[in-house]
Amino acid sequence: MPKLVIKGTTVNIPASGASPNWAQSIIDAFTAMAEAVNAFAGTYDVAPQTKNIDIYNSSSNIDINNLIFPQPDVRGVTVFYTVSRKTSETTFGAGDNQEFSEVGSLEMVYNSSRGTGLKWEIGRMGEGDAKITFNVTDAGQVQFTTTALTGISHTGTLSYRAISVLN
Repeated sequence: MPKLVIKGTTVNIPASGASPNWAQSIIDAFTAMAEAVNAFAGTYDVAPQTKNIDIYNSSSNIDINNLIFPQPDVRGVTVFYTVSRKTSETTFGAGDNQEFSEVGSLEMVYNSSRGTGLKWEIGRMGEGDAKITFNVTDAGQVQFTTTALTGISHTGTLSYRAISVLN
């Protein structure tokens, strides 16, 4: 029988043609894998993701996929992000194309005693300026707003990941 070690737990995996009663070995393997994964990721942590923002040259309050942190489960969150945005010249030699990039983090904390629309406080740190702002709805949905860039054929990418702190 092959042995599989998952974070220090040895699980005997039945070989092909072994006795058909191998259910417990499979259950043990999946249990050990779940424990290993859960040690590194919380319920509302967000694995690295990328959102294409080509169509959002000048847009307001666009939801960011999977960046939602519901109460009463989540108290605080750190979101790590990068943004790149670019436009082309409207005509050759116009010089109205622009390119911006930014890297940073959002530190967010929930406080139920704050007024409507202000339940989440956001601290933002980073370098660069991609002409983008972030906000969080009271329900915990992170959104972005972009300032229009001159030029044509806007392209953009927002990459992010998050680590949450549960209540």
